[in-house]
Amino acid sequence: MNPVNRFRFRNTMIIANVISNIIGVTVVFFLFSRTGALHSDTRSNLFATIDLIFIPLSFIIPIAITLIYERPIRRYLELRRNGLTTSGVLTGQVHQRLLNEPFFLMALNALVWLSAAVTYAFYFWSLGLSHKAIIGAFSLNLQVGLVSVTVAFFVIEFFMQRRMIPHFFPHGGMSAVSKTIRIRIRTRLIAFLAAINLIPMFTLARGSWNIAQTFADTGQALSAMQTMIFSHSAIFAGVGIWLTFLVSSNLTRPLADMTSVLKRIRNGHFGGRVSVTSNDELGYVGDAVNEMASGLKEREFIKETFGKYVSKEVRDEVLSRKIPLDGEVREVSILFADLRNFTPLVERTTPQQVVRIINRYFEEMEAAICAQGGLVLQFIGDEIEAVFGAPIPLSDHATQAMIAAMNMNDGLAAVNKVFADWGHSPLQHGIGIHSGNVVAANIGSPSRLSYALVGDTVNVASRLQDANKQHGTSIIVSAETHRHLSQAFPLRSLSKTTLKGKSEPVALFGL
Repeated sequence: MNPVNRFRFRNTMIIANVISNIIGVTVVFFLFSRTGALHSDTRSNLFATIDLIFIPLSFIIPIAITLIYERPIRRYLELRRNGLTTSGVLTGQVHQRLLNEPFFLMALNALVWLSAAVTYAFYFWSLGLSHKAIIGAFSLNLQVGLVSVTVAFFVIEFFMQRRMIPHFFPHGGMSAVSKTIRIRIRTRLIAFLAAINLIPMFTLARGSWNIAQTFADTGQALSAMQTMIFSHSAIFAGVGIWLTFLVSSNLTRPLADMTSVLKRIRNGHFGGRVSVTSNDELGYVGDAVNEMASGLKEREFIKETFGKYVSKEVRDEVLSRKIPLDGEVREVSILFADLRNFTPLVERTTPQQVVRIINRYFEEMEAAICAQGGLVLQFIGDEIEAVFGAPIPLSDHATQAMIAAMNMNDGLAAVNKVFADWGHSPLQHGIGIHSGNVVAANIGSPSRLSYALVGDTVNVASRLQDANKQHGTSIIVSAETHRHLSQAFPLRSLSKTTLKGKSEPVALFGL
């Protein structure tokens, strides 16, 4: 930012307030001159004398007071310009002062012009002038104050929303700042009503009273009245159009921004953000839309990430809450697969190569499992635990598990061809499948949960994969799984085997 732009930015609020007061003085004195009353000797001599002193002071004093009020804001900007960090206390103070500054400046303007009204009236009274002159001086400055404060309300807000807020609140959140006065929509509409109706009525009433007090001749009074009505109507029509532009811009711009972001959200794009530039109802809604967009974006990220661990069908069922995750008994088929002689491979292979090999193997095995509606519950070292029939029910889970196991054998053969090209020895694995009832639930600590299966069925399936070593097979299924198969597979009956944790030998079938 060059020095000129930096000066303009640092003094945005002062410039906006000065512009508002200049507009107020110019409009009122122009309208007052149209009545003919400003040509009186009293106005020329007495008003001009005080104006030379008071009008400059009416601008200088508010500027000085505003500089004192803005001291934390200016210190903050200076620290940021020099690349220094700012404390949380200073940042909080800056946010509070910035959001309250429009009201502070309007109160300051009102105080200045009320002081002017009292000063002029008191000075005229001390000179022994007529009640007409005293009332005229008081009402004139009061009118300047009303116009200046009203114009400042809209001009300062316009500058705040366009320049200051985007810099100090780039991510919104103004509604969360405590100890601030909020410019609500109702407040804006009341100020707008005053600007286009009440103040013009007051000005016309004061102008009519002034004409009645100034002109004794009826013809001159009517002529002055016509001039006043025409000039007042033209000025206030122009001011009304200008204020309408400011008000509509401050209201419709955030609404258009929100509409645009919501349209993008409806089309599945969650990266857009509403530019929040106020702490009123629109600002609150803007923050809510941004939070909603962030939440939906995070949800989409979680959804896509979740889809890397389970099939998309399982993911969608879980996220739609069609699947109870607080515990249920399900009939399933559990599949365990374990690599043989993998530890020696790890010892003679670099870590990077080990990860490359194991990931390639897991990729092929998971594809075979998911293709049959299975869910990989976890990878445990070089072991795979998968389930068929949970969380999404499968009526033919045993058959699907068996098909998946045979496809896993085919996948292993394909992977071994790749490993041969890499210069590695072929891998071998053993697969065990057992069917039965399990407890399926989200299990873990309050801060970390996983979808897991608990029960004897899981333990038996784990033992079966290890039994392949004893029988020289690659796939072993239990008698329970064999009974549930809906189609024929090249399985042969194995000798009954006593599994770890079982007192009686069990019937097994092997490929």
